[in-house]
Amino acid sequence: MLPFGNNDDEKAIERIVTIVTPQEAFLAAFSLHPAGVAVITGNLDDGTPAGFTATSLASFSATPPRATVNIAQHASSYPALAMGKPVILHFLSGDQIDISRIMAGDFSQRFAGDHWAPGLGGLPQLRGVRAALLATVVAVTEVGDNATIVFDISDGETHADYPPLVYVDRRYHRVGEIVAD
Repeated sequence: MLPFGNNDDEKAIERIVTIVTPQEAFLAAFSLHPAGVAVITGNLDDGTPAGFTATSLASFSATPPRATVNIAQHASSYPALAMGKPVILHFLSGDQIDISRIMAGDFSQRFAGDHWAPGLGGLPQLRGVRAALLATVVAVTEVGDNATIVFDISDGETHADYPPLVYVDRRYHRVGEIVAD
């Protein structure tokens, strides 16, 4: 058993979890780890818009500016992430839970609405996001049935006054209180 918090605290006792397998430990730990909610968009070879919701988007380096994301190779949007392909990395704002769900849902419905328009580089760009970065796929590393994609960033725009959307404990949250600088 792994206790979460102070054992003297009644709430901590309620959060004691029995971990049976490494996979259960992995899933439990990462469900408790907050992650920003992002959407990656691009085009398939035939020009069809493609995109998906991701909580694995991360910075890779500042010089040169690079980011990474992880995706299953069987995902419907995976072909849009081939070497050399341009994409937009979107950082969702706190009021875009519906966009996150749309972009994680049925592939045929992800661009059936007015939540996007042609944007940076002529690619499908979501409206109302906290930030959008134009990027190019520069590396694809396949491991098992998943892949890590590395992007070079070439342009972007930010709206820092929009609060971020985060995902933790299998729920969406808006970031609120600042506890330290």
